Amino acid sequence: MTPAEQAWVTRSLAAWNLVRTQKLRLSVESHPRMVLFDDRCRFEATAGASPQWRGTPHQGTITLPDGNSVPAAVISSTSRNDSTGEVFFVMALPPIWVASKAVGMRDEDGLTAVFVHEFSHVEQLPILQPLFDSASKHFKVPEHLSDDRLQQVFEHDSAYAAAYTRERDLLFAAATEPDSAKARTLAREAYASMVARQRRWFVGNSAVWKPYDDLFLTMEGIGQWDAYAWLADPRGGGLTTAAARDKMRGRRRWWSQDEGLALFLVIDRFLPSWAQQAFGRDPVLGIDLLGEAVSGRS
Repeated sequence: MTPAEQAWVTRSLAAWNLVRTQKLRLSVESHPRMVLFDDRCRFEATAGASPQWRGTPHQGTITLPDGNSVPAAVISSTSRNDSTGEVFFVMALPPIWVASKAVGMRDEDGLTAVFVHEFSHVEQLPILQPLFDSASKHFKVPEHLSDDRLQQVFEHDSAYAAAYTRERDLLFAAATEPDSAKARTLAREAYASMVARQRRWFVGNSAVWKPYDDLFLTMEGIGQWDAYAWLADPRGGGLTTAAARDKMRGRRRWWSQDEGLALFLVIDRFLPSWAQQAFGRDPVLGIDLLGEAVSGRS
């Protein structure tokens, strides 16, 4: 790697460790297998406490640890090798993002936020995999399943889109309302709206979406919150909370990421110990954490 690339990787790993230990209050563990790349070389580090990188030239295609391959283009992804169960992390280095104009030349903090978001999934996949497996046993897995698939299915239903927008806006209002009592009232309304939306639309053949809505809002929400927490920390991005929130919302295009961020901003406000439940042996999902947060018991 170039010195600039090495510096960015070192800072991004430090950013994740700060979030992991200081925000989530989880113990420090070794990093997973990681694959990073620029326009010339592919760099891989095996799992371990201190990554040791090995670089090899590539010809525009990046081979992944599970045997698949991807173009040497913008990507940030956490995957699981189905044959071994190993979780691995893949990301393009800053020059790839800058060349594609996905980020500006001076927005390395934005890329570190992407890194932190995606690295959160490294921790989540092993504990959430049994819940994904359980969902697939009860329902046929939706075609092209991803965190954005539910949006692709329902975004053209104007009533559904309005229901989603309302609950998202209620969550952001609850997260930013200065008065704590008013904020909790808004959060309760958001929780009721979320439950009502799922009960109205996730019935019959669409019942399959209930577990995936809960799982992906949890995964994307925690990833978004982790990146936000680093951006808003003086030891991290050093932004104000408002600026960090706006940066993570971006163009507000993707439902699971936008609502997920709002969801965990509210959860963190009223249930500050949420990470111990979310990353526990029997993980508690976002909708249930929100239910606990608005119950008044926290």
